[in-house]
Amino acid sequence: MSTHTEKNRQVADNMSKTYKTQFEKSLKILYRVVQEKRLWASDTWIDTEAGQGKEIKMLDYACGPGTVSTALAPFATKVIGVDLADGMIDEYNSSAREAGFADKMVGHKGDLLADSIPEMFLGPEYSDFDVVFVSMAFHHFEKPDLAMKRLAERLKKGGACLIIDFLPHGRLDHNASDLLTHFQEATDTIMTHGFTREDMRKLYEAAGVGVRFDFQVIEEPLEFEKNGMKFSKTIFIARGQRE
Repeated sequence: MSTHTEKNRQVADNMSKTYKTQFEKSLKILYRVVQEKRLWASDTWIDTEAGQGKEIKMLDYACGPGTVSTALAPFATKVIGVDLADGMIDEYNSSAREAGFADKMVGHKGDLLADSIPEMFLGPEYSDFDVVFVSMAFHHFEKPDLAMKRLAERLKKGGACLIIDFLPHGRLDHNASDLLTHFQEATDTIMTHGFTREDMRKLYEAAGVGVRFDFQVIEEPLEFEKNGMKFSKTIFIARGQRE
């Protein structure tokens, strides 16, 4: 594990117990966005013609407490969350139980971007996904291009890769420049200060998941509060399919 990845793990572990309460407002927005964009993101779910009668597998990487997974678990047969931090996996599996999805939603600690991948992640359970989702984590990745390629490899042909993250600058931003000061621990792990449409297009195409690429700015920013201040930051959702 690289020094940067270890720092990400430590920060996530430290934040895990309070994450859902500290970022409650933003997590509710993400949950809503994910459900609203579901059919735009992929037409293959258990309630669609394309997915009817099939096993629909989803990977939620850097899954945190499971916001994306709980939003999409009703429409999949198997949802796997992977995160660096033990604390986040505990929260993820707790979220699965609370939502009534423990039978099909499970989290495991792991690093799918490491030079050496643990054997458990090399089996068929961790390949041929219909959907791979990364929400609000790409800006923390040391090598976004490597991350995209590694995750793309786990998709089946035609499977969808979905990313939610920050724009570098957006018209819905408020006090965004002060975020770095007030969330210092987490900001120390940020490697990319947002992505443009063109940034994402290049990453998708280089990883072989540029089919039907699309990128939408979300018309509701993520909102944060700390030390008596309010902040908001514009986000996007991107999608593409494996060639």
